[in-house]
Amino acid sequence: MKSYVRKKDTYIPDPNEIVLTVGMIVKNEEQHLENCLSALKKLLDNISSELIIVDTGSTDRTKEIALKYTDNVYDFEWCNDFSAARNYGLKKAKGRWFMFVDADEYLDEDCEEMISFFHMPELMEKYNSASFTIVNYAFGSTKPVDTFLAPRLVKLTDDSVEFHDPIHEWLPQPNPHGIFSTKFHHYGYAYATKEERAKKAERNLKPIYEEYEKNPTNIRVLAHLCDALTGTDENKNFDEIERYHLEYYNVAMKNIYDIYGPVVYIKLIPFYIRAQKYDKAIKYIDEFLANDLLSKIVTVITVSWLAIRLYMIDSEYTDYEKAYEYLQKYFEYFEKYKNNELETVILRGSCHRGISEYDYEDMLLEASKCAYKLKKYDESLDYIRKLDFDDMSILNIKSALSIIRELVDKTKDYSQIAKIYENILKINNIDKTHYMLYLMQQYYLEHLSEREAFMNAMIDSGVKGKYIDLMKLIKADEEEKDISADIQEFIDSVDDWTDGYAVAIYLAMKHNADLTNPIKKMSHKLIRENLRVIYDGYYDFSKIAGNYYDIDNFSDDIKKLYWMVTALEFAVEGLVTIPYDEKGKLCDTFVCALSDYIMNIYNPELLNPDDVDVLPELHRFGYYMTLAFTAQNEGNDIAYIRSLKEALSLCEPMKDVVQYYLTEFEKTLK
Repeated sequence: MKSYVRKKDTYIPDPNEIVLTVGMIVKNEEQHLENCLSALKKLLDNISSELIIVDTGSTDRTKEIALKYTDNVYDFEWCNDFSAARNYGLKKAKGRWFMFVDADEYLDEDCEEMISFFHMPELMEKYNSASFTIVNYAFGSTKPVDTFLAPRLVKLTDDSVEFHDPIHEWLPQPNPHGIFSTKFHHYGYAYATKEERAKKAERNLKPIYEEYEKNPTNIRVLAHLCDALTGTDENKNFDEIERYHLEYYNVAMKNIYDIYGPVVYIKLIPFYIRAQKYDKAIKYIDEFLANDLLSKIVTVITVSWLAIRLYMIDSEYTDYEKAYEYLQKYFEYFEKYKNNELETVILRGSCHRGISEYDYEDMLLEASKCAYKLKKYDESLDYIRKLDFDDMSILNIKSALSIIRELVDKTKDYSQIAKIYENILKINNIDKTHYMLYLMQQYYLEHLSEREAFMNAMIDSGVKGKYIDLMKLIKADEEEKDISADIQEFIDSVDDWTDGYAVAIYLAMKHNADLTNPIKKMSHKLIRENLRVIYDGYYDFSKIAGNYYDIDNFSDDIKKLYWMVTALEFAVEGLVTIPYDEKGKLCDTFVCALSDYIMNIYNPELLNPDDVDVLPELHRFGYYMTLAFTAQNEGNDIAYIRSLKEALSLCEPMKDVVQYYLTEFEKTLK
């Protein structure tokens, strides 16, 4: 319909005429209703319209919320018939057109197409009914699960227009039928608990079973019955549920041109996949794809999508060659769909997977993974290049970067990481940049033998970015150039130390730069995370940390002192890497810094052996080490050894530190 829509200022509507009635039925919808109605407001405010809300027995704030948006709020006594409730509101409609929505459906911000339509009488006269796209979300995800065309609009030509069927109610959709690209986002199951979903499914099953008893060969009833049984205990009731699916299949084969005919495949195939009856699922996949007629409708995309999922499952049926074949088919059919070369009317009868841009993005990732498994590394990278990082979810960004890491591990073509880094920088998204920085930092530090090649590839890529600047500093350091001023400028310019720049801290310590600004920008968690990364990545960290500490530079600020204590805490973990004649200096430095920290954050008068057990483990260790050093200075060897052993019992990670002092004490006895 979009191609026919012109600017909405071509028509000035009669202010006394209502062109659109939006009808809703609600019950206890306070969780969603405010969001639903506020989203609808843009549409309703820009056309001559009315909103009718029928409440079927709410006991929460639903009616209160509804009355904020319309005076047309009516009570209806629930009679287990959705059509009856809908028709009650429909009969009160004054609009030329009627549209119905549910409270858990939110109109997309982009509804200009629909607004324009209702400002153009020639279009309103041309069409008698219309659909819009519903995007479904489920299980706490912000990512769509599936989409379908909802036939929700009809021209009110006379009083005979009404809803049919007590559940999964529907309005007749006389031709010509238009299709809006406007979307509604359905969150009904997105944040529902397992119990709430089960309750809703149970509520729907009873009337569907009743309809089935009346019309056991009705294809629409069978389709909805199979839908309703999805999510029930399919393993326990497999035989019974399979029987209904096969009944649906038999009816569908006799009515293959019905809107619910081909849909049977995308209910039957996933049913068998969930039941791990993969051979049966494959049978129906092959049967569908062998039918030239069926390959011309949009359902072919969903069947291909299901086949890919099946062959990518970690089971005896995993077959990456097969999956790759179906991926090629999927992309071929998806391209036809985007070019309007596939029949889409069937979307008015069922939700379809695989047809959204989100599903397409997932399939590009699956294709990249699959190609990687088949050692088609260039093809794997080609699929990654087709991804639009700007629109990608954070979850898929992480998946894509994981694949990139594996590809680089195989090909050693580090320049690809630089290119992806450049693309993500252009997006200017902090979260996505963090993940990219994390990938680069992790790869660089974990691949010791590849660091030089990685660093040179980053620098030679020509990409401009802060991480590339860091690589240049690393190279200058390795060439033994004086980078003191440059590393100081770099660390002072970093605003966020979440990921990626820990190596700069290492270089700053190595060149005795002032870490005051970085420390101020780090939380307790970030301090530990950055220092852990450095400790794990550099064998000489213990020596660097021990040399860096200067009490005069750290004792004036508790956060700086905490940072240094933490750095030394990691440093003494690597005590075994330090020559014995240097261990004493590092141990003394650590214990002195820790003692200074404890005496600054606690009231020394309140510290005593009876109450010290409430302190964190490392702080208790520091307290007893302070007692040990005090006893040593007083010449009390017994108290010295007792305090050392108490410190050891309280903090297992510090055993090497205590052992050093015990060994030194034993030497004095000899």
